[in-house]
Amino acid sequence: MLLSVKSPCRSQMSQHQVHAVQQLAKVMGWQVLSFSNHVGLGPVESIGNASAITVASPSGDYAISVRNGPESGSKIMVQFPRNQCKDLPKSDVLQDSKWNHLRGPFREVQWNKMEGRNFVYKMELLMSALSPCLL
Repeated sequence: MLLSVKSPCRSQMSQHQVHAVQQLAKVMGWQVLSFSNHVGLGPVESIGNASAITVASPSGDYAISVRNGPESGSKIMVQFPRNQCKDLPKSDVLQDSKWNHLRGPFREVQWNKMEGRNFVYKMELLMSALSPCLL
């Protein structure tokens, strides 16, 4: 009986966290690039569905992707500007400097090591750190 009550709560909580990122993005001037309450990629959840969202910073330099499942938990990835990625190989094909403005590959955030009491505080801190200072 306890498992059947816990399962919908965990599923709702994972969806709630993705919705919280969507609302934070709106408040902080970030743009929502994609949103899904039923992600079809990654590990299959035996209870409920995984949710995901990808948001871009106001300047467009950074992107944050969040995948949250009731069993798999949260996976947060950040995409940095290509010119900040030192380990990307130089390409002979892309010689025009305009291609340097594209973002590079995603890197996973060590969520358990971030400061903050809960998911929303940690996400707000991450988004603030990646937003330009407008003072």
